[in-house]
Amino acid sequence: MAASVVSPSRGSSKVSVREIFVVRPSQPLNRSTIFLSNIDRTHGYFSRNLFFFRDNPGTQAVVEHLRKALSKLLVAYPGHAGRAVVNPVTNRLEIDCNSAGSLLAYATSHLSIHDVSVDDFDDLFLSPAEARSLEDLPLLTVQVTHLGGDNGFAIAILNHHLLDDATSGIFFLLNLASISRGDCLYLAPNFDRTQLRARDPPKVDFEHRQFTNVGGSRFAITPDSILAAEKSRCEAPRKTRKTYHFSFHRLNELKKVVTHDGLVSRCSSFEALAALVWRAHARALESSSSAETLLKLHFVMDTRNILQPPLGSNFSGNGQFGVVAEMTWEDMCNLPLSHIVLCIQEARKMLTDEYMRSAIDYLELHPDHWYVPGKSQTQINAWPRLMSKAVELDLGWGKPARVEFPLDNRNSAIIFFPFDANGNVDGFYVSVKLDPAPLAVFEEHIATLEKECENVVSPLSTHPHDQ
Repeated sequence: MAASVVSPSRGSSKVSVREIFVVRPSQPLNRSTIFLSNIDRTHGYFSRNLFFFRDNPGTQAVVEHLRKALSKLLVAYPGHAGRAVVNPVTNRLEIDCNSAGSLLAYATSHLSIHDVSVDDFDDLFLSPAEARSLEDLPLLTVQVTHLGGDNGFAIAILNHHLLDDATSGIFFLLNLASISRGDCLYLAPNFDRTQLRARDPPKVDFEHRQFTNVGGSRFAITPDSILAAEKSRCEAPRKTRKTYHFSFHRLNELKKVVTHDGLVSRCSSFEALAALVWRAHARALESSSSAETLLKLHFVMDTRNILQPPLGSNFSGNGQFGVVAEMTWEDMCNLPLSHIVLCIQEARKMLTDEYMRSAIDYLELHPDHWYVPGKSQTQINAWPRLMSKAVELDLGWGKPARVEFPLDNRNSAIIFFPFDANGNVDGFYVSVKLDPAPLAVFEEHIATLEKECENVVSPLSTHPHDQ
């Protein structure tokens, strides 16, 4: 049977959960396991996808439609219907594709699409925070909430980061939408992560100073930490985020400034913007640093076409890996922006197949190590341009009226979004999380670049991604 009903166990003053279904694959599957790489094993938390729709054919009809579509999709995504387990022989975490099922909830609320604020987001997700064992922890939940204020509805998808990075996550959504519309898969997923296995014996050929012990952070992954992740996220203090819009036109103007002195002949929009943001962020946090203080920029790159042979565009797992650029405080303050871009470009060139193999082997030898932001570190997470397809995600009821990807309160990274919540796709929407005083310094240093390039950046006083 594809689905069964379990008793609702949660709700709030604004949202009431009416029914919860266990959704299993629509046909019997052979039981299997999915190997988790050393990169997968650092992602012990959930990611969130939230879509709002106006054309409502009846929310309970939507729930039943999604239940059937999800049941069909789980045949192609057996890990999403499985559970994380510890292999008793290897003592490694892996995914048991046991068809235990995903959860689908039906809820109601008096809110309208416009009324839903950042403070309400958690109530729209079916959180497994009360799970007491890995066997009880679903890796995928979906909640459909009827919004009585305007008769719209919200679809909130909670999936564990062990399953997907941003790229494979958007393909999961596109496949769900395709099946929901009655079509075939958008792109058949490939779950084989064995190419990301460490060598035997491990061989560390490079220095990996970017890794430190992550005990106690959200990247520390054990059975206990996975179970506690949702509770820790909910208890983390909320800090306001502010979002700035860099249009394609302004990014092109910024690239002209970067290449003007001839140090670099060309650069990407990401490289130019990352250089600008890194300098402003470092100045906001490091105003009293000495000249030789080493500043670090941590950003992620997709390794699907870096590893040899390539993982392929349909690789379903965590294929993104961190890169670190370094520059002294003196150089950051005094050199032109082109030098910062060159530093970022050189860091990107370091991420080769050989470097990746060495890093994977290092993590095999040091399983408690990963990236932990330090005092002199800026983190930038540029979401892939592919994510902009989310603003047109048609599950059978037209494209969303609003799209949100709620962020973990513990996440201090600067996010480059390729779109805003209203579906605008024009350049980057940069979300920054800083206390008021350093945020003012950040904005001041961003503004100084206007002297070199008029109207490079347009700060938004309010923005749908502000959290």
